[in-house]
Amino acid sequence: MKTALILGINGNFGLEMALALSKAGWSIKALVRDPNKVPSFVEAKLIVGDALKQQQVMAAAQGVDLIVYALNPPYHRWQRQALPLLEPCLQVAEQLGLRVLFPGNVYNFNPQASLIDENQTMHPPSEKGQIRVKMEQRLKQASENGAKVTIVRAGDFIGPHTHLSWISTMVKHKKDRYQVAFPHNQEHVHFWSYLPDLCANTVQLLEQSQVDFEVWHDSGLSLSRKDWQQAFASNGTNIKSTNLAWWGFSIIAPFVPMLKEVLKMRYLWQQPVILDGSKMRQALQKSYQSTPLSQVLQQLKLN
Repeated sequence: MKTALILGINGNFGLEMALALSKAGWSIKALVRDPNKVPSFVEAKLIVGDALKQQQVMAAAQGVDLIVYALNPPYHRWQRQALPLLEPCLQVAEQLGLRVLFPGNVYNFNPQASLIDENQTMHPPSEKGQIRVKMEQRLKQASENGAKVTIVRAGDFIGPHTHLSWISTMVKHKKDRYQVAFPHNQEHVHFWSYLPDLCANTVQLLEQSQVDFEVWHDSGLSLSRKDWQQAFASNGTNIKSTNLAWWGFSIIAPFVPMLKEVLKMRYLWQQPVILDGSKMRQALQKSYQSTPLSQVLQQLKLN
């Protein structure tokens, strides 16, 4: 039985990867500061420790085959924390010759009309994108220093267990219907990734990984307002569509650092940044998992 160490099991990606790996027969270990915060339905050996402390990561990583890096500091702390938080994990992986799974995103790329594949040159238009590129450069360096690296780039997460996500901001239950506040106009197509699909596919990729450094793009869900409306309608769900009050974010942002950073990334709701997942589909063939939006909505815990 293979074993994975998850750093960030309470995050959206870390939790769903734990579930997907367990379902595939992996044993799970997780380095956590507070074991009481880990959901009871997650089967994992919990090790109390700090992912910033290399010795504690090293101790937790003994005997594992994979480190899932799912740590993600709050937006307004990325500049200060993103790279230092990654470093202990990579140094341990380099020393032990372990594979690291890293969840990438679309921040690395300029908006464009065409799909973006794994060979696209990275030209990040934002500070956050520049940080993500530096993180991936460090990952590439680690793969040349003894570690193995798998990067899976995806869109905004949707999932039954997600928290602090855009979907929870958009969709609210109002008496006999749902109110959906769209962050974008009618024409815009936004890129999402359904976590159970993403993680199930990622597990399959990991089990056939042979190279020291690999990058995969999720096909995800490219959705317009109309796509959302049709999916709700197909489930017989009554919704009221509105526009997200970005103006409210602008008023509050000077007093809330997190919102200030969110506003800097608004371009993602105005211009398309959509990944080309054909490489992943071709690799997995019939075992590639993809759930239609109407079924995704049935799985979500919408309040």
